[in-house]
Amino acid sequence: MRRWQHAVPALLFSILFSGITQANAADGECLVKDVSDYQWRVRHPADLPARLELAPGAMVEECFTMKGVGKYPLTLTARGIAISVNGAPAVKDQPVEVKDGDTLRVSLQAPDRYNTMWTNRLEFKESDSERRRGIYRIVWITQTANTPRKPETWYVGPSRQYRQLKDILPQLAAGDTIYLDPDAEYEPVEIKNISGTEALPIRLIGNTKNAGDRPVFAGGTERFNWTLAVRHSHNWTIENVVLQDGGLCFRNEATNTVLKNVLIRRCSTGVLSTDRNSGNLSMINVEVTESGGKKPGRSWGHAVYVASDQHSFPGSQFLLKDSFLHDNRGNSVKSRFENTLIENNWIESGEDPQAKYLVELIGYDQKYDFAGQQFKVKGNTMLMRPPGLGSRTGGDGNSGSRGDTLYENNLFLIDEDFGRTIVRTFQGLHSVTLRNNSIAFIEDENEPVLLTDEIPDANWVEGHPVITLENNNVTEDTRLLKRDETGDGDDRSAVTITGNRELPPIVTTMDKIEELRPQEGGYIEIKSF
Repeated sequence: MRRWQHAVPALLFSILFSGITQANAADGECLVKDVSDYQWRVRHPADLPARLELAPGAMVEECFTMKGVGKYPLTLTARGIAISVNGAPAVKDQPVEVKDGDTLRVSLQAPDRYNTMWTNRLEFKESDSERRRGIYRIVWITQTANTPRKPETWYVGPSRQYRQLKDILPQLAAGDTIYLDPDAEYEPVEIKNISGTEALPIRLIGNTKNAGDRPVFAGGTERFNWTLAVRHSHNWTIENVVLQDGGLCFRNEATNTVLKNVLIRRCSTGVLSTDRNSGNLSMINVEVTESGGKKPGRSWGHAVYVASDQHSFPGSQFLLKDSFLHDNRGNSVKSRFENTLIENNWIESGEDPQAKYLVELIGYDQKYDFAGQQFKVKGNTMLMRPPGLGSRTGGDGNSGSRGDTLYENNLFLIDEDFGRTIVRTFQGLHSVTLRNNSIAFIEDENEPVLLTDEIPDANWVEGHPVITLENNNVTEDTRLLKRDETGDGDDRSAVTITGNRELPPIVTTMDKIEELRPQEGGYIEIKSF
């Protein structure tokens, strides 16, 4: 009886506060999953949307139609999952045949425990013997809510009961707040399968109002050399800390992750968001410096390199706002997210020989862009100097984007020796727009190129370029559009150049820029130029 009485309040709290909904595919139209060949006779990924914050023991269901199976049927098995094909009675733990155009309804019962993540796999055996891979898998992630009790507050520090963050991780629940002692150093840690909810995120906060006293996570984990990582640990807010001196300062493999007032420095990669299992990521008032680059025998690292999982977390957004990126190697920002908003930041090209693009907005890594990625770069101060390469959008040689890129209300600060184009398109895109941007020069003016288009006609989604350059403040020596005619088409009906204003050159000095530049190592304030 006592155990039952104890369970009732916990269950009521879960229902009232965790934001659980039992909506499923039956409430709307079925998804369409394209499993046709992408390349090398390997099918497109087609994982199902993750289902989080489920009540323990809840039934969950998804419905989807298989497109692109081809003339050879597939044989589907899925352990612990009930499967109905085209409305037929559901079967469980039995093989079923799936043909092109079939509609599948899959269902399972979530674990009867709080905060439990399952990776459920639908395994399709190929009947075409010439396939490169004999088994094709669709993954379906489910996770129960971590709401067994009311939120609590924790204090962690060198002289406290709990000295390291890892000491309390198994005890955390949604809504908990962890305060870290100021001016203390903490061991690197991987946070795995410990989630908050959208309504009740878990908050990790440096307990100081002095930027110089923020607690520090230093070094890297033994296995992966990560300073701090969240893996299937959704709805975390990390505030007012320093991450430094690891192979990777922060790894995101979760959704609804927020970094705020965080200093990231001296890592081979500053921030990485994975292309599998990653959703919404926000970086607000974050400084990233002395990170990125290429070490012998290793791939390129970047200050911020982020991607999202368009299948498990469709519609996800990367937000970079009110932040300061400087003195980095590689790319300052490299995004493969489905949606990206880069707004009101100060971003500088590093002076190291390994400094590359300020902002690179590109397609998924060797995966097809089904929805069309949306990239918006708005209201930023972007300082370009050699050896930096300006910015690039479309692709990096792996996979092109089929979406739209907007640069709006940005200030491009151009070093007198910078001889590159400001924005460059490459590989594939639906459209690019540069609107209401301004150019200023450092020490002396030069002859900038606003946009260079290097995409062949056939690689534009419409079969021809869709380019808009309007209402930008430039000089008479600015070349608005340079186009490398790599295609054989001549349709330029969607190239619009209008309302751009030729003004006398604005020339400033590094001394003036230093006055307006955010303070290194402090809380970030973005000043108007």
